[in-house]
Amino acid sequence: MKRTIALATLAVLALTAVAFAQDFGAFTMDVAGGWTASQEGPTAVVTKDDKSASLSITVMPAEGNNAKTFADAFVEEFKKSFATVGTPEAQDDGSYEWEMAAANGVKSNVMLGVEDDKCKLVVITNLEAAPDEIVAMMESIKEK
Repeated sequence: MKRTIALATLAVLALTAVAFAQDFGAFTMDVAGGWTASQEGPTAVVTKDDKSASLSITVMPAEGNNAKTFADAFVEEFKKSFATVGTPEAQDDGSYEWEMAAANGVKSNVMLGVEDDKCKLVVITNLEAAPDEIVAMMESIKEK
């Protein structure tokens, strides 16, 4: 009996951890079980069902703008809704990264780059709540 319960529990856990490939137009990504995905315009949002973490990815035309221009613009926009927004730091590959925090202290990590005349913005909120799932989803991204 204990063995049957243990096997049933493992089967349920295995099914909830299964990732499903989802098409977001500019890319596909394996969305982890227990997460819900939606898309609004160029932005894909994947939220853990318990609302403890989220991942958003925006892919839009760069229209000749560079990563610094986009980083500065997004920082100004994020200042309207986040309690603190850090200063974008240039990375060796020309992308920018910074942190920000909501009024409740929940932190988000931001990564922004321009490549092939596309601006790619990634915002990871509360990475500590689901690091393995977020990393797995990020690694599964396939650009079209």
